[in-house]
Amino acid sequence: MSPKQTTLSFPRLPPRSTTSSTNPHKVSKKIQPAKPDVLTTRLAKSLSTCRRGAAEGTVSSASTPRRVETDVLMAIKPVHLANIASRQKNHEYRKYRLRDGVERLWFYETRDGGSGRAAITHVAVIPPDIRRTPGTVPTEPFGLGNDDFNAGRKESKFGYPVLELYELVRPVTVGDMKTKWGMGGAPMGWRFLPTGLWVDRWGFADDDEGRTQQLRRVF
Repeated sequence: MSPKQTTLSFPRLPPRSTTSSTNPHKVSKKIQPAKPDVLTTRLAKSLSTCRRGAAEGTVSSASTPRRVETDVLMAIKPVHLANIASRQKNHEYRKYRLRDGVERLWFYETRDGGSGRAAITHVAVIPPDIRRTPGTVPTEPFGLGNDDFNAGRKESKFGYPVLELYELVRPVTVGDMKTKWGMGGAPMGWRFLPTGLWVDRWGFADDDEGRTQQLRRVF
């Protein structure tokens, strides 16, 4: 008769950690993300520098943004621009939604068979956070195209109320856009405005006389 076998049992050890232990008394420092610069503050600080570079159409300071994201350039036919100037048309309609924060539309008036000037001629001020959709445009006051837009009969899906309109004393021609501001010609769709052009024609917040030399208020 074979002797009875005895099985020895050992206590199970906890698995060995593969990570290094941390010091419970060590205080970790939280890295706070840097607050983004406000565009208008950056532009204001670099205004004098930009003015020196505006003549060449370049940004002469590395800290200055190359484009102004509150201002958008887009093409418009002369007939529609004339209706806005006469206040018969109080919304500008487009297929695309501009981001919140855009508050000025720079209009490039197309040639349109010779009736237009083929230049940037006007700046429209719009609300920075209102983007109308079909059915939301107020019926009063009346505006050309509003009823069709509300009824969904337009290809455009977004409407931008025009609050103010300014005319450039010196329109920006296609030649200026190419050679002076490096924009490559007439806009297709929309694009943000180059900082140099913004400073040259609009960025005189601290100089009322300079602003009036560049702009004429239509309404």
